[in-house]
Amino acid sequence: MDAVTKGFFVTGTDTGVGKTRVTALLLRALLDAGHPALAVKAIQTGCRETADGLQAEDVEIYANYAGDHFPDGYPDACCRKFLPACSPHLAAELSGVSIDPDRLADEIRGMAEGHTPVLVEGAGGAAVPLGNGATTLDLMQRLDLPVIIVADNKLGMINHALMTVEAVRDRGLSVAGVVVNNTTPANREDAFLRRDNVAAIAEYGEVPILADIPHSAARTNADPACPNPMDGALASLLLEPEPPSDDLDFDRTHLWHPYTSATRPLPATKVVAARGTRLVLKDGSELVDGMASWWCAVHGYNHPALNRAAREQIGRMSHVMFGGLTHEPAVELGRALIGMAPEGLDHCFLADSGSVSVEVAIKMALQYMQASGRTERTKLFTVRGGYHGDTCGCMSVCDPDGGMHHLFSGLLPRQVFAPRPDCRFGAEYDPSSLAQARDVFERHAREIAAIIVEPIVQGAGGMRFYHPDYLRGLRELADEHGVLLILDEIATGFGRTGKLFACQWADVVPDIMCVGKALSGGYMTLAATLATRDVADTISADGGVLMHGPTFMGNPLACAVAKASLDILRQNAWQTQVREIEGWLEHSLEGCRSLADVTDVRVLGAIGVVELKHQVNVQEIQKFFISRGVWLRPFGKLLYAMPPYIISRDEVARLGKAIFDAIATGRHV
Repeated sequence: MDAVTKGFFVTGTDTGVGKTRVTALLLRALLDAGHPALAVKAIQTGCRETADGLQAEDVEIYANYAGDHFPDGYPDACCRKFLPACSPHLAAELSGVSIDPDRLADEIRGMAEGHTPVLVEGAGGAAVPLGNGATTLDLMQRLDLPVIIVADNKLGMINHALMTVEAVRDRGLSVAGVVVNNTTPANREDAFLRRDNVAAIAEYGEVPILADIPHSAARTNADPACPNPMDGALASLLLEPEPPSDDLDFDRTHLWHPYTSATRPLPATKVVAARGTRLVLKDGSELVDGMASWWCAVHGYNHPALNRAAREQIGRMSHVMFGGLTHEPAVELGRALIGMAPEGLDHCFLADSGSVSVEVAIKMALQYMQASGRTERTKLFTVRGGYHGDTCGCMSVCDPDGGMHHLFSGLLPRQVFAPRPDCRFGAEYDPSSLAQARDVFERHAREIAAIIVEPIVQGAGGMRFYHPDYLRGLRELADEHGVLLILDEIATGFGRTGKLFACQWADVVPDIMCVGKALSGGYMTLAATLATRDVADTISADGGVLMHGPTFMGNPLACAVAKASLDILRQNAWQTQVREIEGWLEHSLEGCRSLADVTDVRVLGAIGVVELKHQVNVQEIQKFFISRGVWLRPFGKLLYAMPPYIISRDEVARLGKAIFDAIATGRHV
């Protein structure tokens, strides 16, 4: 951080509250104090037409206050100028253009280069629309500057100021303070009320009052000789240099990251914000996220509908126990899930993570057999190469030798494993592919309670895609021997493979199905275990109960966000999104097939995989990917992408180019 903050965004509680004059006064105070400041007008509507083009009145006011500090003249510091005098979204529409907050933020940064701090003045209030669903708040988020709020001291100021403070904080931004501006003269009758307005904002908004500008000063301070009412604000705004952050040192020394050493951890990259498909780093650089935060942020980050669902629910209640209580978010989510799931899955257990949902599924299967009187059936049948989570029951059905949990193989229940499916998705199916699995199953048939597999895609166990007919064969095997079929759709559910659920490639309905990850759009930890009526009725016969009940089961906040996420999924034409991503991944990864160290390239839905001959050097390749502006997290011999569904063609191309270049230049070994 520089000796002063890098800048401030100046907004108003409404239009006409005097924020341009306040911006000009603050600019003057900063310049007089020796800071190379600049005020920038983001958008000006109602510009004046001249022979030289449109002129921005607000920039002329900046020049009037600060012109003597700019011997070559004050720059034309306005990014978007419009002739119509109306809201920015309408002015842009009438002018035949659109306002993109990302592009606008980049232009402001470019204009402000060499100036510290920069004052960015918005148009009107914080929620003024810019078009295409964006508002000034979105521009504020892109710039990530502390916000100065200008309020006109009159009737209604408290309400407007506090609402603006709350709206700004809801976007994760800090409020530097409020400037109270008196655009009308005070009289004896309302002087007390005006003083109370100021005190109330400070108390209820918990914000500093940077200045209370009298009406006379607001009118006359264009004269540099006059006292500047914003001089006193500098003490609050100009910060001492911050000590160097020790966040990464603390992280490295004390925080244990997934699948890494506590004493020699892989380097961690600090993220300060996320929006759309981008992760924003502390230096302001952005990474295209090709992982959707381990496949869950399918709608991207900072989605307005999910943000709104979270805010509305947290205003009611964030959590109540689910034992003996229920609530609308859980009911509505359950209704939506059962409505989307394959027909017949009509009982829903709300778990608090994917691993827990698998544990619940396993317990359901074992209790089902106990309640059915088949007490000898205590084992699970699965295939090698699978991954189902990190808790004990889950680990027992992960690959016992080649998987990430082989260290615990001697401590876990002994399950029954068949060879990994060798029938590739998209290839001609050979019925003999199931022969070995059938042989293994039949040797243990009397002790097997359920078959559990990831349908079609084996995820963290190797990102392999197998033929739908193999899954169909497992369903037939389960039916033939009277055992349950559990499908772990945590990674594949909600459209990732091109079907809403991967089991639909085989037209198979499981007895129990686990979902998670994309369920809440990556906002909250949440999963669910869905079961047929037969499973539920059998377990519950004669007063039987399912012996599981997490503390955060049915968490209202997570359920509300998840319901909103499922709504977005239905509205967003996910089929089209995933089909396009599949084509883009095929095209962008095609060149990798020619590289010597590549053994296979495979794509299914919004999953793209490049398999190598050698183990990936994660630390080195991570540095390379970050330098290319992308975020990918490889493992084993795999470089892969599972991006958010909102990703663009250009962004997928950027991911593919980074993967190709990493392998071609040997940065992966």
